[in-house]
Amino acid sequence: MLEAVMPKTIQNMFAAGMNKRLGTEGLNMKGVAAAAAEKGMSIQDVMAMVEQDGWIYTGLEPRDGMAFVCSAYTASVWKAAGIFGDDEINATEWTPRDMYVADVFDKNFNRPQQCIDADPNLPYCQLIGKYRVDITHEWSSVKTYAHMNEHCGSYYPDYSRQPGC
Repeated sequence: MLEAVMPKTIQNMFAAGMNKRLGTEGLNMKGVAAAAAEKGMSIQDVMAMVEQDGWIYTGLEPRDGMAFVCSAYTASVWKAAGIFGDDEINATEWTPRDMYVADVFDKNFNRPQQCIDADPNLPYCQLIGKYRVDITHEWSSVKTYAHMNEHCGSYYPDYSRQPGC
């Protein structure tokens, strides 16, 4: 329905990714649904397929390279820096939560005075923001592993995840 009103937006936000997952190009959402059905899949099945690092999308111009949301960009930087070692990681599957639960932080580092002044009770540094972000119960708690977050759904209404994700 939205595709009839804003076809470029739906193409860029949904159909392009669905085409990548199906190995097709340029299909609108109706075409994606038909291609998925031919493979015995639903749209939900296609949406659940893992995003692969390195996929380049066409779309709104001008394009200046790969596009990332903040967490995927940070995971890509960590990946390039070798933080994940030899583990195969698709950074585009990482969410903001995945970034802070990854057990890659030094929990015993000496926080600078500026961090302590901003919030003496947090074990990490939050310098700005109107609201305190308290993630201490999950911070740096999940050991990273190959293909991390590729099969970790979350469930409404509290967006809980299965253990280890």
